[in-house]
Parts: sequence; C-alpha cells; structure tokens
Amino acid sequence: MASDVEIIPELRVADVAAAEAMLARVFGFSSHAGFMTLGSQRIALVQGTGALTHGGIDHLALAVSDLPAAVAAMSANGAQLEATTPEGPRSIAEFWDAGIAYVFLRGPEGARIELCQRLPAETRAGLPGHDHIGIPCTDIAASVAFFEDLGCGILSKVSLHRDDGVTEVRFLSAGRSVVELYEPPALRAEKPAFAPNGFWSGLRLLGSRLPKGLRTGPDGLRVTLL
Repeated sequence: MASDVEIIPELRVADVAAAEAMLARVFGFSSHAGFMTLGSQRIALVQGTGALTHGGIDHLALAVSDLPAAVAAMSANGAQLEATTPEGPRSIAEFWDAGIAYVFLRGPEGARIELCQRLPAETRAGLPGHDHIGIPCTDIAASVAFFEDLGCGILSKVSLHRDDGVTEVRFLSAGRSVVELYEPPALRAEKPAFAPNGFWSGLRLLGSRLPKGLRTGPDGLRVTLL
C-alpha cells in the first residue's frame, strides 16, 4: 500500500468546540485543514447526539518518546487517568521487540486516548504522533480479513496469556497508519455488544486505490473510503 495512505479516526462528541479546546490544551493538538493534528496523527471531530459512550472502536493510541514526562506534562494541563489504568502506566512485555509502557487518559467527554512508549528506549522520530487505533473484536480472523481486503498488511501477531485466558492481538498497517485488533476471551464468539453511539465512531481511509464509499465490517465497524 502506498505510503501516503492514512486512516483517520472519527471522534463523535456533543460539544465540538470544547473537544477541540481540550485536545489542544491537554494533548497538544492543533486545528489544521479541518482536522485536529498532532504530528502524524489526525482526528476528525464529528457532531454527536444522544448518550455517547465507548463503542466498537475502543481507543486512539499516541506514540510518545518519554511516557513519564508526557504524562507529567499533560497532567499539568489537566489530563486525568482513565478507568482502564486507574493507577497509572503499565507495561506489556510481548509487544514489539522489548515491550511497551502505556497509560490511558480521559480524552474529550471521556473518550479513551492511550499514550504508548516502546521499550527500552523509543527511537521513532517525530513524536508525539500516531501509534495505533485500538479495535476489539468478537472474531479476530474476520476482522483481519476485512482490513486485509482494504489493503492492510499484518505487522505483528501476538497471543497474550493472562489469568482470564488468551487474548489474540494483530497489528496491521495501511501506509503510515496502524490498527490494533484484539480478541479478549470475554468477547470471543459473542454477539457484538458494542454501543452504536460510540465516541470513536468510524474510520476514514484516505489515499486508497479502492472504490470510494462506505464499508461495514465485523461488529458493525464503519470505514469510509475517500
């Protein structure tokens, strides 16, 4: 897939102006050409209505070069820990070469935003910026096939063995963008229980040579090809 291909997540909020202000103040985003932009990461803010909550796209992850420093700086600007990591940063040893450190913060209206740092020392240039878009799955094979049909390629396959069972994880890339698909034991082979009015409401695929239009994938995931 061409390097100029990009996946942009849509963030649905009740108050777009307040969301723009928070993304700028807390996370360092700026408004540019209709998107909120931080390095290689762009977000499309969408006006939402009704009871917004966490949906089929769980989170956006930003890559940072120094996780403790990033958390400290964002906390000074009003960042709050999210319920996924209520006591602060954690680590996953199985990801990439030597693991990652990560933490979840509350984004606009409570949307999940993750900060990630590859260990032992982050070497990617241009940070902070895009790391991945996190998408839970009830059937990871079907979700992988959907993204492969969109032109994405597998970057990594990981099986996380934990007390509650095995969570299958697949990282796929589309140009400069990465999606993280994960199938935890609690979701495996279950009917989708994702809220239809989720904060992270859909994805926009830019720069693909595929026909333009809306595609709906497993668990109701919406991807608009532009």
